[in-house]
Amino acid sequence: MYPIAFYSRHAETDLWLAPLKAALPEATLNVWPVHDQRATVALTWAPDQAFIDAHPNLKVIFNMGAGVDAILSLNLPADIAIIRVKDGGMAVQLAEYCCEAVIRFYRDFPQYEQQRQQHRWQNNLLHHREDYPVGVMGLGVLGEKIAQSLRQFDYPVNGWSHSRKAIPGVTCYDGQQLEAFLRASRILICVLPLTDKTRGILNFHHLSLLKDDGYLINVARGGHLIEEDLIQLIQTRKIRGATLDVTQNEPLSDEDPLWQVPQIRITPHIAGKTQVEHVLAQVVPQITRWFRQGEIDGAINLHQGY
Repeated sequence: MYPIAFYSRHAETDLWLAPLKAALPEATLNVWPVHDQRATVALTWAPDQAFIDAHPNLKVIFNMGAGVDAILSLNLPADIAIIRVKDGGMAVQLAEYCCEAVIRFYRDFPQYEQQRQQHRWQNNLLHHREDYPVGVMGLGVLGEKIAQSLRQFDYPVNGWSHSRKAIPGVTCYDGQQLEAFLRASRILICVLPLTDKTRGILNFHHLSLLKDDGYLINVARGGHLIEEDLIQLIQTRKIRGATLDVTQNEPLSDEDPLWQVPQIRITPHIAGKTQVEHVLAQVVPQITRWFRQGEIDGAINLHQGY
């Protein structure tokens, strides 16, 4: 029997344990704070430093989601390998979330909702779709799915990533072309990993570069956005509004100023929810390979953060 350390701050532990035990009958699963110092493998979501310190022999951490910023903020062994879920069933969820937000903005549905409250029957002119280019920041598995989905609705789509990607129907920009990418976009979707280089990237200067009457959709991390800058840009009507699934502080306090801006839609970090069966399909073969062959692949670059 080989020990596996398990930590989940937010996920429902019971949903994971039964399928994990069935898929890995030779393993002993220790749910934190129960722990075994011999464990070389951990399956985690948002672990704390005490968990890391209690497992001095950890060699591999499997993250139960796409974002690894919570793990990278900890003091980790120098030789640790971190494997993040590439999809986990989240790509299609994020795509439908972003498509809904884009369509709602483009078709002026908030205005029709106001008219409904006022008992007004008024048919407004439809905008030219080519005047509403969508920029997707981050073109990994999740961002590429979002970009491809938007193309199905014939929106012009731009994509920005550290290295230039080639996606049919999408105008792609590389890391040195951020400002050109922003100027070419009216609706901006952020699905970037949170790193030292991307923290605060959604700031006053960058958001001001969007075409007038812009719109922001953030499904990545709250740390990407300077929230005061967004509020100021909305108040000065440079940006019409935003859909935020993530915020700097989660959950938001009752007094948070974001609640006071009606042009900002807020959802409680639900745009893409990890699905157990999809994660296990990726993780179990890797764990088995590790214990049988001592090999692993797909580890992130600890310096880049993805």
